[in-house]
Amino acid sequence: MTIRLLPRQRINATAWDACVAASPHRIVYGYSWYLDAVTSLPDWSWAGLVVMDGCTDYQTVIPVPLRRKRGRWVVHQPLFCQFLAIYSRDENADPTPFFEVMQQRFHYGSVLNCQQIPNTPSLRLQTRQLHTHTLSLTSDYESIARNYSRDRTLNLRRAEAAHWQVVNSDDPEPLIYLFRENHAADIPNGVAPWAYVLFGRLFAELQKRGLITLRYALNGGVVHAGALFVRDRNRLIYLFNAASDAGRRGNARTLLIDQIIRDNAGSHGLVFDFESPEKPSVVQFYESFGAMAEPF
Repeated sequence: MTIRLLPRQRINATAWDACVAASPHRIVYGYSWYLDAVTSLPDWSWAGLVVMDGCTDYQTVIPVPLRRKRGRWVVHQPLFCQFLAIYSRDENADPTPFFEVMQQRFHYGSVLNCQQIPNTPSLRLQTRQLHTHTLSLTSDYESIARNYSRDRTLNLRRAEAAHWQVVNSDDPEPLIYLFRENHAADIPNGVAPWAYVLFGRLFAELQKRGLITLRYALNGGVVHAGALFVRDRNRLIYLFNAASDAGRRGNARTLLIDQIIRDNAGSHGLVFDFESPEKPSVVQFYESFGAMAEPF
C-alpha cells in the first residue's frame, strides 16, 4: 500500500469527496469543500494522505489540517470541525500507517481530533478520549420526548408558555451578533475577529448546498436566541448557537432544539449530534434530552 501526501492543489476534489461519501465514517467535516471553507484564511491550509484505487479513484483518505505557527506548518484542528476520520471504502482500514506517515512528514502537531487512533506505542502519540453526545431520531417524537428529563420537560413547557416566535432565516448575522455579545467573553483567550469571517464563509458553503436550517427565537421582534443545524445524510449536527440573557432565562434554545427534534423524528437511521464540548453543565443540558455520549 502506497500512501501519498498531497497538498491541497494536487487533490482531486471529485475523487476525494466520492471516497468520503462511500466511507462508513462519512461526515460533512471530511468533504473537500468543507475543509476548504474552514481553512480559507491566511496561515491555514490542509493536505491529504491518499491511497489510490487505480489511476484516478481514491481508496482511502485522511485530511491533515494545517496552521502556520512561527513559520512552520503544524497539524492543527480547525474551528467548526469537531472531528475528522480516516475515510475509506474499506471499513477495516488500519489507521497506523497513516499516522506513521503524518508523523514522518510533520514533526510538529498541536491537536488533531480523529475518530480512529492507532494503538501503537512507537508513535509516541499523546491521546485523550473526547465525546460528543448523540440522539437517535429513528423513533417517533412522542417516544423521544418521553426520555427528556423532568427538568427539561418542565423548561420546555415554560418556553412554550413564553410564546416565543420561531422563524427560519438565511441571515447568519443575528446569530453572530448574539454570540459576540453574550458568549465570546467566556471563551478562554477570547475570539479572534477572523473566526467570525471563517464562520460566514462556511455558512455560505453550507447554504449553497442546501444543508442548513437556521432558526431564531424572537420576542417583541427582537432576536434572543439562534441555532444553526447542518444535515448530511444520516447526521443532523447542532453546529452553532447563541442566546441573550433573556433567551437563556426563557429557555429559547430548549424550544429550538425540541422543534428540530420534532421536525425530524421518525427518520430511520438519522442521528442528532449535539457537538458537545467537555463542559459538565453543557453535557448535562444535552443529556437532559436523552442524548448519549459518543467517544472519538
